[in-house]
Amino acid sequence: MKRDLLDATGLLARLAAQQPVMATALGIHEHDGAWPDLSPAGEERLLAWLDTERARLEAVPLSDLSLDDLADRDLALATLAALSFEQREVQPAAWDPMHAVAVVGGGLFPLISRTFGTAESRAAALASRLRGVGDLLDAAIDALVGVPELDVSADDGAPRLAGVTASTGRVRLPARPVSRLHLDTAIAQASGIRELAQLAVEVYGAPLESAAAAAGAAADRFAERLRNEVAPRATGEGRYGAPLYDRALRHTLFGSHDRAAIARAATREFVATRERMIEIARAIAPTWIGTERAATLAGNDHEMVAATLHAIGAEHSAAADLLDRCREETAACEAFIRRTGLVELPAEPLEIMWTPRFLRAYGGAFLDAPGPLDRGEKSFFYVTPPPDDATPEQVESMLREDNDRMLKLLAIHEAIPGHYLQLAAANESDRPLRAAFGSGVFAEGWAVYVTQVMLDEGFGDGDQALELVHWKFYLRCVANALLDVGIHADGRDEAWALDLMVGKSWQEESEARAKYLRARLGATQLPTYFVGSMGCWEVEDRARAVAALAAGAPAPVAGALPGRRPATPGFSRPAHLRAMLRHGTPPIPLLERLMGLTEATRI
Repeated sequence: MKRDLLDATGLLARLAAQQPVMATALGIHEHDGAWPDLSPAGEERLLAWLDTERARLEAVPLSDLSLDDLADRDLALATLAALSFEQREVQPAAWDPMHAVAVVGGGLFPLISRTFGTAESRAAALASRLRGVGDLLDAAIDALVGVPELDVSADDGAPRLAGVTASTGRVRLPARPVSRLHLDTAIAQASGIRELAQLAVEVYGAPLESAAAAAGAAADRFAERLRNEVAPRATGEGRYGAPLYDRALRHTLFGSHDRAAIARAATREFVATRERMIEIARAIAPTWIGTERAATLAGNDHEMVAATLHAIGAEHSAAADLLDRCREETAACEAFIRRTGLVELPAEPLEIMWTPRFLRAYGGAFLDAPGPLDRGEKSFFYVTPPPDDATPEQVESMLREDNDRMLKLLAIHEAIPGHYLQLAAANESDRPLRAAFGSGVFAEGWAVYVTQVMLDEGFGDGDQALELVHWKFYLRCVANALLDVGIHADGRDEAWALDLMVGKSWQEESEARAKYLRARLGATQLPTYFVGSMGCWEVEDRARAVAALAAGAPAPVAGALPGRRPATPGFSRPAHLRAMLRHGTPPIPLLERLMGLTEATRI
């Protein structure tokens, strides 16, 4: 057996000791009862450890490593560099009160909802964490002092675009005070910690009552201290600003694209997608809005699409029935995959349930997969209900957005063959670093990409209304990239954001306002859908070109939009999808390398 030159097992064990909540999420459970040390001394120890591990990996002779080892080394180095960047430059604990809420939720919820280990070990770890919530939140309050102006090295340690070397010199990052938006959101979501504590008692019984009561009281005290102590100094907006955003983007995207490339590609795709939607709406509008009204709107393409989507959106479930409808649509996706043999279905169980309250600030439907090092654990497909204080008009707007056809697409994206299937396949990896350090760009990109693949392969039986809603869904993905760049790098305001999403992308206002909030609460995640999808199509186009060359045929030419590729001699889409899923959840550049493809042309 070949020696583990990267010391993958040791690296992950040491990471778990430094970051116990991250370790629980990964499926490493030796530290499930502990919290990370948020004190200044704890932060310094983490940074020193990250520097040590990066130096150790950089010292491993490259000539001794296989192709898989090299990919794992590069992925581990990029992950450690991103963690270091987060601590040194982003410093969320200093300006983002939501950071502590997320840490607590991430530390408690897996111990309540999952079944790794034994019930006794989980209950003991949960009790320990519940008792430690107060100290953690008190330390979080003390840390919320804002980030001073920083003078940092221009080389941030992130992977770079092909052919681009790291910059030299220094970069000045503006000061960032505590964000008022993040503070208000944290106060609103702090009650979710109390709900988790109560849920812990429901699951494990009376032995956890005392610890749960202490955690609930700590959550109340946290909210009160935010109001009284932190609010007076919460004068920030939470926007990154262009210098920090550009640096963060390199880490998120594994250096595959910069802000200018994203803006160019997204703008081009935005126009092409709108044109396709107009084409479909012209064809089906008489059926949905009547011949007379369609004729009236013939000269107004935007209103034609809006009216057709509005009519399609009227076919929606009641709010109370959303879960059952998502379950039905997921079963339909599974039946389609079984019938076509497109990919292998996962063995891991899936549960579709309402989103836990502490996660509802981020809205929408999403998947919570088990830790990549846990085996046989269930995934959760979360569906977020309308807020308790939503007006009837707001509820109707949300339901029109999540209409019957949109739920079909959400079932593909979140479950089969989207996130649930892809992450379950990744969890089968026998390479621990590849499993632990997955790329959100590939994960999100796969889910967008494979939705188009499903329609190309016949899902929906040619329903043009479904296709129109799909392109609206995809247009939202493209708009997400423009939205993130606009808010965090260009300083765009709410009016601009709503015009992009409602005025140009035909989104319901409730969806647009929720997305504007989500975009301001985080940075660089929203572009991953678009960038990852484009990367997956580039990988397929490269694979088609290789297959065509081997068959002596000309390489196929990609169209203006994803999907609808012509048949290619020697190319099998099921075989290609299986090949993509074989390597875990790597960044797109590493996926190309592992699949033996030359680097695709960057967008």
